[in-house]
Amino acid sequence: FRIQNGPIKENGVNGCQVDTIVETAQAIVTGLNVQFPCKENKKIIHHLASALHWSKKRKADREKRNVEGKNEV
Repeated sequence: FRIQNGPIKENGVNGCQVDTIVETAQAIVTGLNVQFPCKENKKIIHHLASALHWSKKRKADREKRNVEGKNEV
């Protein structure tokens, strides 16, 4: 993975977002859990889903404040 460096609005798309990596990890572990189900995989899937939830909440809050995609707090 090449990680996005800086806000897209300021630097253009130059890599992937962290959410993309988390979603990919979630898909991989979900697939593994189909083949090799265990409580640890279920916990990983749960926590990755939680990470995505909070990341999306953060993004929505930043969009509401009109600072999403900018180097602003």
